[in-house]
Amino acid sequence: MDSKRLRDLLITLLGLWLMMSPRLLHFGASHVEAVWNTWMVGAAIILMIAVTRYLVDRRSPWEDLAATAFGLWLMISPWALGFADYAPERSNSLLVGCLVVMLSLWATVVDADLRKWVVEWRHHRHPLGR
Repeated sequence: MDSKRLRDLLITLLGLWLMMSPRLLHFGASHVEAVWNTWMVGAAIILMIAVTRYLVDRRSPWEDLAATAFGLWLMISPWALGFADYAPERSNSLLVGCLVVMLSLWATVVDADLRKWVVEWRHHRHPLGR
């Protein structure tokens, strides 16, 4: 299994965990924001991986940027949505967010095609790159 497929599998598993974690970690019934946020981000991650990997069958730099954005949102959402005082919800969001960010950045670093795309993009868009 190549590193791209492994990364996609791991991020998909994290998305599945997000979908199941409110029930498995017994999120409080009054913490509706945490439950919905966790479900929606988990579903978005799964959908993003499914579309880019299985329907389009082509990786894009935007996939890694989107995964990083989802991870960053998970890390700030406890404070943005007001559930930071509740340890299970906050810890789950922070841990999974960190893992998603690390996996997406790892893929960016090891992906030679992505590095080539960034260099070409900078060369064509950046005034000093010409």
